[in-house]
Amino acid sequence: MLIPDWLAKQAQQFPDKRALVDSFSARILSYAELDERASRCAEFLRDGWGIKPGERIAVLAHNSSEYVELLYACGKIGALMVCLNWRLSVDELRGIVADAQPCAIIFGGEFEQTGMTLASGFDMKRRMVLGAARDAVAGYEASLAASSGAGVVMPWRGHDETWYLLYTSGTTGKPKGVIQTFGMAFTNAVNGMLAAGLRREDTLLSVLPYFHTGGLNLYLNPMLMCAGTTVIMRQFDVDKTMELLQGGVTVMFGVPAIYLFLSQHPGFDAADFSRVRSWACGGAPIPKNLLEKYLAKNVTICFGFGMTETGPTVFLTDEATARKKLGTVGKPVMYVDARIVDSRTRQTLGANQRGELMLRGPGITPGYWNNAAATAAAFEDGWLCSGDIAYCDEDGDYYIVDRSKDMYISGGENVYPAEVENVLFQIEGVAEAAVIGVPDAKWGEVGKAIIVLKPGAAQSAEGVLAQCKARLAGFKVPRHVVFLPALPRNAAGKVEKPRLRSQFGGMA
Repeated sequence: MLIPDWLAKQAQQFPDKRALVDSFSARILSYAELDERASRCAEFLRDGWGIKPGERIAVLAHNSSEYVELLYACGKIGALMVCLNWRLSVDELRGIVADAQPCAIIFGGEFEQTGMTLASGFDMKRRMVLGAARDAVAGYEASLAASSGAGVVMPWRGHDETWYLLYTSGTTGKPKGVIQTFGMAFTNAVNGMLAAGLRREDTLLSVLPYFHTGGLNLYLNPMLMCAGTTVIMRQFDVDKTMELLQGGVTVMFGVPAIYLFLSQHPGFDAADFSRVRSWACGGAPIPKNLLEKYLAKNVTICFGFGMTETGPTVFLTDEATARKKLGTVGKPVMYVDARIVDSRTRQTLGANQRGELMLRGPGITPGYWNNAAATAAAFEDGWLCSGDIAYCDEDGDYYIVDRSKDMYISGGENVYPAEVENVLFQIEGVAEAAVIGVPDAKWGEVGKAIIVLKPGAAQSAEGVLAQCKARLAGFKVPRHVVFLPALPRNAAGKVEKPRLRSQFGGMA
């Protein structure tokens, strides 16, 4: 399959249609204006900097309209954009830059020190700051202004041609650069349009970071493909999000942490969300009582599942299923095939049997950048090994139980922390919760619950354990409880279990 320059296509067909609204800079771009700015950027990168097809350009910046321009400019000239996670330390970023070997770096003004450190450390002479020029660093706006303004149209790309690189969080070891192709973006956009019903009349609130697949593909790229409007948030802000959700937004995608924080906002109960027609969530298990809190406001959150390696969407429930079966991710979306295999024998399992989720389809990455060993280990006979434990019911609806690496074995029984966390969330006063396995002399491993209480709430370890005993099998009940002011989370909103295991995972 060949993929066209859909931004240029939309600029031709819907030149005056609003494409982007940058809520931080207040810049509003039509499709014609967005394509022109992306073309100017592409011309500068190609002619001003001499960037060749296949060369990498690192970008370290918050969400913005300029970020989108850079992404599509790279696509137009065949350069590969390396989306850097601004939450990482300089040392962590050095590892990614060393792996991707970009020839240029572009950074937001607030990341100038980090950007210049990386540029100097890897001898990147081509460096640019978003906004006005600073000292010897080229300025983004001046570079665009100096371009001719002639349209740069991307030639049709092959399905497997690389567009950009997204690096995994590194919670399981050294970060890996997940190759993102034009075909992956196209397939995900089609899956999103079909599963979520995205259309030209929609306005998306884009809150997830653009160095993450959720930020770029849930649903920024799909909205640009169907000529919808995207409101860009620089970073998630609960007050601003509450305001925008009661404005003209019609589509919202968030991670469970975002929905949790919104539900805890003092204005939540009185908020009018009636204009939003599509709510979706993914990235981590979502507590059933949180789904119920939104249902009480006539808000149905369609829960889904995906990975950086899958573009990302592989599951997304319809509203009827989301209301009927709280917690399911539904059936695979159109262009995904899924099955569950026994973790040891690798045989396909039947209904209600738990095993590893395996995936295949045109939206799956071809592999990891510069890492043939990791690529080979991730696939079995053309199927991607997700590393997630799941099962499907008699209706063919899937449930994600937990990450296989988070599972622990207590007295010979498998314990999936997400199941225990779901019970903890139902305890009065609990705002956040995470469970890890810790060594135990008698049982091998037992659970440790790490809990954040709501402001002003009082709860004891004994009270928590008593309520767990009333709702869980004995081997699933945590043996220890720790209270923290907040849980560590990564940029995708997922609780950083490795950090918790490092801090609290010793023999109790």
